Amino acid sequence: MPGRLAIFDDREFKNDAKSLIKNDLVNELYARYNIPPTIPVPALLNNGNYLYTHFGYLPSWANSKSSMNINARSETIYEKKTFRDSFRFRRCIIPINGFYEWKVEDKEKTPYFVSDAKNSYMALAGIWDEYFEPELNMNIVTIALITCDANEKLSTVHHRMPVVLEKKDFDLWLKSDDLKAINKLFEIYPSEKLKLHIVRDEVNKVDFDKPSCIKEIKEKKQSESPIGQLSLF
Repeated sequence: MPGRLAIFDDREFKNDAKSLIKNDLVNELYARYNIPPTIPVPALLNNGNYLYTHFGYLPSWANSKSSMNINARSETIYEKKTFRDSFRFRRCIIPINGFYEWKVEDKEKTPYFVSDAKNSYMALAGIWDEYFEPELNMNIVTIALITCDANEKLSTVHHRMPVVLEKKDFDLWLKSDDLKAINKLFEIYPSEKLKLHIVRDEVNKVDFDKPSCIKEIKEKKQSESPIGQLSLF
């Protein structure tokens, strides 16, 4: 489930969520095309703050970063002590322009960029908490993406995908106390609403962060030697 994200334009999201954003701490977005865990990503918290957060969830009671999670399964989120309180009280929306997944065939890994077929962004359901960062001597907001089974289109590449929220459900997700209603939002995003295409192998490198990351390539050159991707989940 996505260990790399891209967020380079949040204007449409900000417009769609303007009634929910009380304090915009992101202001002008810093475009990133290949974001790995631990790197800041913007998120709209249910307290109205839109700010940069730590991509990788750490509960407030964690003793170290070794317990970091980048995602939480929708099927068990309420059963897990790590996520339960955040699911009830600290939900968020993570706007992204797309994410990467890797298809493995005969030990070769082919990267795909996944985005919305209609909109410029996808609003991912997430949870957050505050973790005391000793190196910074301050609390930081950390987030995890919530995942579900992949739809038919994406399942040819990976078996899991993030929970994607519709604009009409933003208010419910952030404000409601009705957990039964919230659970109904954990539906699989339809195949026809997603698009995906092959991208260059360089996205496997965490320091490769350019607009060309998301550019579609028709096929790999025979001479290309794929770069192995470190498994994050």
